[in-house]
Amino acid sequence: MDNNLLKYQELDKSLIAKLNNSDSKLKTDLQNAIAETKKWQANILELEQISKKLLEEYNKLMQVQSKGVAFVDKFNNVDIDKMQVTELEDFALKTKQTANQLEELAKRITEHQNNVKTVVQNYKVARKNWIECKTKRDDLKQKNEDELKKNQPEIEAIKKEMISLEKTIDGAKIAKYKSTRQDGIFPVLVPLQENRCGGCRMQLSTSAIEKLKVDGLYECEQCRRLIYFEGK
Repeated sequence: MDNNLLKYQELDKSLIAKLNNSDSKLKTDLQNAIAETKKWQANILELEQISKKLLEEYNKLMQVQSKGVAFVDKFNNVDIDKMQVTELEDFALKTKQTANQLEELAKRITEHQNNVKTVVQNYKVARKNWIECKTKRDDLKQKNEDELKKNQPEIEAIKKEMISLEKTIDGAKIAKYKSTRQDGIFPVLVPLQENRCGGCRMQLSTSAIEKLKVDGLYECEQCRRLIYFEGK
């Protein structure tokens, strides 16, 4: 096993630790603030869509109201003294129907107005909470960045040492390490333990162990980590 490759992983581990060295509570608070900000932002967008629908409904209600008012005006201009009995009965029926329709329309308008008030109130609350969460998120982001800046000199020193060490490692091995690492797998290098992968504990076959002996490294078929003989 190439000891320099193991050392490279140790440096990589130190780098991860430094990059994640900010206060754990600060990180949790930041994640919560980001989630809350997104939640209230989504709530605002939803309320804006509801507002558009309410506006469309309002316009339709006003059109119906205009037609009803025009119909009433028409009735008011009718001279009922000149009507026959059947015409009066028909007129009374129509006026009753119109009155019922206008009464129902008035209820719908009142209900619509109450819905509008509720949406406006909810929108004010959502916007207030969104602004507060956004302010808190930005403040926590800045604090987190300040924490990272404190570690920046050490981070740069580790990176520099890793770059220097890379030159002493076989090109194919370091390329494989980086490829595996970029897929979010860490640690990349794990020892063989009782003929099992030191990462996922999968049992290695006899042929796999023989290949490991020849190549010095063996990619686990299950977790994709690179297995090596410890102490060799």
